[in-house]
Amino acid sequence: MKTTATADPRGAQTLKIHEVEAFRAVMIRGTATDAAVLLHTSQPVISKLISRFQRHIGIKLFELHKSRLVPTPEARILFNTIERTYVGMEHIAQTIAELRGGHSGKLIVGSQPSFGMGPLASIATAFLKERPGIQIQIETVTSGLIRHSVISGKADLGIAERSIDVAGVNAAPLVQVNTVCVMHKAHALAGKRVIRARDLQGVPMIVPSRDSASHASVAAMFAREQVEPEVVVETGYGMNMCVLALQGAGVALVSPFAALPLRRAGLAVKRFEPSLPIELMLMTAIDTPPSRIAAMFIERLHEAMAPLRETWG
Repeated sequence: MKTTATADPRGAQTLKIHEVEAFRAVMIRGTATDAAVLLHTSQPVISKLISRFQRHIGIKLFELHKSRLVPTPEARILFNTIERTYVGMEHIAQTIAELRGGHSGKLIVGSQPSFGMGPLASIATAFLKERPGIQIQIETVTSGLIRHSVISGKADLGIAERSIDVAGVNAAPLVQVNTVCVMHKAHALAGKRVIRARDLQGVPMIVPSRDSASHASVAAMFAREQVEPEVVVETGYGMNMCVLALQGAGVALVSPFAALPLRRAGLAVKRFEPSLPIELMLMTAIDTPPSRIAAMFIERLHEAMAPLRETWG
């Protein structure tokens, strides 16, 4: 195909998408006939589009050699640039499709530690298996910091204790369970179905540290029941209390969220009376609705809470 090309001062502004597609198809397939098949048109149409494209851009793209179009060096350079653009557009289209279907994106969840290292970890793992294109970042911090993260937009969702100030966020009940009593499976109390406060009189105990949210409620309960536990360890994290109990340091009153992952390792988890409720809330931003991924994850969270509520509520 011979053509006399003249430079057009308007340059790229004269480009027509059909001409670019015809050029790309010829470069991919090698002939105008095969390019026509790729674009579901005819060979004369492809030849006309290529001729117009060369004229518009002022560059000779093909030499006719033995009835075959041979790309010029300029054509190969241009084709490489066009391919990068097409790959970029295809990636954009793929990302849009994945976002529409909830199969791409990143979700940041702030959670109080015992829930974050317990149920949330297994819920997130199951969610990722269904949607491998998604990334989930879990931040386990105190409930007050979680609220600030949601307000500032650093976290998409927050799971925190009900006792905190919820000004500036949407807060909805997530789950309420009762405190459980944990000890090593070989402990003398491990054979009981229910542990009562009086069972802990004089028993070595691991208790929440004085600056933790649960310290006051546990201390008040023992005072009401007129029980004096033998405190051997104080710590601020439920998971630490469970590990210490598992290693035989003593008995602990913790949330079931922290205890359940360690049952297979030999931690005995027992109901405790009187009940000490633990309430968690789900926090989202006031001014920004949850993303599609966040909304699906919230639905999964609520589904996962039902068995916890039935067993430990």
